Amino acid sequence: MPSTTEAIGFEHKGIGAVLAHNRLAVPVNQREYAWEEEHVKALFQDFAGAIASNFSYFLGTIVLTGKKDLPEVSDGQQRLATTTVLLAAIRDYFYERGDSKRAESIETDYLRTTDLETEKIVPKLRLNIDDKDFFANYILTRPDAPERKVEATRDSHKRIADAARMAREHVASVVKPHSETAKVQNLIGWVKFIKDEAQVIVLRVPDHLNAFVMFETLNDRGLKASQADLLKNYLLSQAGDERVADAQQKWAKMLAVLESIGEGDITVTYLKHLLTWRRGHTKEREVYSAVRETVGSEQQAMDFLDLLAECANDYAALLNPSHTKWNAYGNDTKRHLKIISTTLKVEQIRPLMFAVARNFKNIVEAKKAFRLFVCWSVRFLIVGGRGGFLDTNYARVAHEVGKGSITTAKQLADAMIDVVPTDGVFEAAFAEARVEKGYLARYYLRALEMKVKDDPQPELIPNEEEEEINLEHVLPERPEKNWPQIEFAIAEAYYNRIGNMVLMKAKKNSAIGNEPFSEKRKVFRTSGYMLTQDVGKTTQWRTKEIEARQKKLAKVAIETWPLSA
Repeated sequence: MPSTTEAIGFEHKGIGAVLAHNRLAVPVNQREYAWEEEHVKALFQDFAGAIASNFSYFLGTIVLTGKKDLPEVSDGQQRLATTTVLLAAIRDYFYERGDSKRAESIETDYLRTTDLETEKIVPKLRLNIDDKDFFANYILTRPDAPERKVEATRDSHKRIADAARMAREHVASVVKPHSETAKVQNLIGWVKFIKDEAQVIVLRVPDHLNAFVMFETLNDRGLKASQADLLKNYLLSQAGDERVADAQQKWAKMLAVLESIGEGDITVTYLKHLLTWRRGHTKEREVYSAVRETVGSEQQAMDFLDLLAECANDYAALLNPSHTKWNAYGNDTKRHLKIISTTLKVEQIRPLMFAVARNFKNIVEAKKAFRLFVCWSVRFLIVGGRGGFLDTNYARVAHEVGKGSITTAKQLADAMIDVVPTDGVFEAAFAEARVEKGYLARYYLRALEMKVKDDPQPELIPNEEEEEINLEHVLPERPEKNWPQIEFAIAEAYYNRIGNMVLMKAKKNSAIGNEPFSEKRKVFRTSGYMLTQDVGKTTQWRTKEIEARQKKLAKVAIETWPLSA
């Protein structure tokens, strides 16, 4: 048996040649034809621009899986189908004008062929179970065929019909300026361009597992969706013919919840985090093989799809603090969730958050856990957390939560005690930290402000009211005549130090600009923020004062974001 490496092959050819040299099939359960008018128009215009400039045009990667005589299109169906629609429109133009030989040539080369065994006429490109008949009848048959009078019963059918209309209009616009002879030659030029110059990289892989792994490393349009399609196809194939409709419904239910998050296609990410919770650390490239190891029978497929549909609500709730799930947890947890997702914008901790959301039955302990997650996230942002290191440890603890070995916030803290930066490490890093992202600096300073005012949960300060509360850098980035004692290199090094930043009301902030410190301190002294007032009490503002203030803030920081809940 050939190795995986030997079985994977690459070809560089025109998209028309891909259609001409293959019989292709979109997996029956893959998503339907999805291109809207804007996508179809963009493709036709790109082709036209390349032809006018006498250039080739690169369409990206097309991934084919399985048998060489009838490979499945794991990625590329939208481009292949839309190109077929355009070739069919050119075929129709020739056919309707009595040029039957040219029409038949295009049809035989790119649209339909005869199966040697059955002698039936079969499509060069067969779409999924919902679109294949409509596409074959409405696009691939000749203009006078009775099958053409098929009704579009699905949204994807209407998109195919719209693409066909746009292709006819495009062909008409291509030939309109020319004489009859030139019209023919112009369209022949389009067919040749599609065959050889509208180029793609064809990636052939032996099975869906290899396709999934390749998707994980390729950077091409639509590959995330294709990964999800492969997973869906596998689960639905395991569900069996009798239960496939029920299985599709469960997948659709999960998808509808995930789409409500508004983060694009996160299906694979969701599956990675769910598998991590259930099985332990799972990398994205391992998701497909992990699903295959988990699901090997009809009942396992249905049970797994039930789990996907059920857990999607908890996963979506992590990114929506207003979700009804959190009503029983109170406002503090909602604010902790908002800080993690929209203020700190950290994602690596999400599998652990998901595990707690699913498994912690004691709401009081869950609330403590989400507070811990904010504190840990800030510590890692300040100290710096290596990606793989955090992924591995968050996954390890998430699995322990999933198994029921960890049920309290204290047990969580104990499990991460050797991972989360200690008070000493955090204080030292905070004392020298530079923060370039204004939204983070504002959050840090507001939380520190609440701590010095003895707020019991200072980390809860949300990152809001940006139009009213501004971040002021005391030492400006480019000191001019008002700061003669500060060199540009020094200012550049200290500008983004936390010790050089204060919070101010927006109106006052805009008024002081690059004023000398003697003027700024007058404004600082009148501030309602204690930390800003403290800067106003200083008579000079040099590197010495910035460092001293930041060391004081660092001591407050270890109490603002503590190690224990």
